[in-house]
Order: sequence, then C-alpha cells, then structure tokens
Amino acid sequence: MKNAYDIINDPFLNKGTAFSAEERELFKLKGMIPDKIQTIEEQAQQAYKAMSVKTTDVDKRHFLMKLFSHNRTLFYYLFSQHIEEFMPIVYDPCIADTIRNYSEYYTTPQNSAFLSIDNPENIEDALKNAAYGRDINLIVVTDAEAILGIGD
Repeated sequence: MKNAYDIINDPFLNKGTAFSAEERELFKLKGMIPDKIQTIEEQAQQAYKAMSVKTTDVDKRHFLMKLFSHNRTLFYYLFSQHIEEFMPIVYDPCIADTIRNYSEYYTTPQNSAFLSIDNPENIEDALKNAAYGRDINLIVVTDAEAILGIGD
C-alpha cells in the first residue's frame, strides 16, 4: 500500500479534501490535508472560483493544468461541468501560445521525456529515465514547429 505522501502526490489517487474520514484513517492522511471534508462538487466550485479570477486564458490554462497534475478526478469533473468554456483554454487557441512560449511557461513536466537534438547520445538514457520502470507502448514526438499551424 502506498503511504500518505505518495497518495496525495499521485494525481490519479489524490482526492484533495474529498477523502472520507475512513480513508483519512486508513491512509494516515491526518495532518497531511485540511480537516474539512468536501464533496467533489464543493471542490469544483472552489476551483472554478479560483480559476475565474485569472485574467488571461494562459493563466487559466496554467491553473487548470496544475489541477490536472495534482488531482485528475477533480480536473475531469470540473472540465465536464464547463466543456464549452474550457476547450479553447486547454486546447486551441490557447495551446498555441503555450507552445510558442513553452520555455517561459514551463512548470511541471507531466511524465515527459525531454530530448535534445544537440545531445543525441543522451536520447536512450533520457527515454529510459523518463519511463521510470513503466512499460511504455506508445510515445508521441513533436518538434513543436507545426502544431496547430503556428509554425507553418
């Protein structure tokens, strides 16, 4: 069984403040998260309010992607409630600006491998390191030059 730290830092297992009293006891989460237990609806309202004060779509995208990196359940729940509003924020057209300015916006790698054309001798090690023991069956590679027509 994973420990409390691993659980709250795994975006697939982390439920934020939605862990029940029983789960908090079982996973030894007391003191690791706030005492207040919230429903997913309450968490979504809180997250939406926090995102809504962001003034640009890029800032909103960063907020949502940070949520994605920490709590996938909440991210997908919130996204499902605001699909039409969020699509242009997490995808086109906002993604084009994010890609164009990736070096300025870089925050969390999200299980990525970063390969450099300048260091081809490191590619095999980089891929092995990024796999972290996982059995990877598919990879997507891009040079980011023609994504969504921004580099055409």
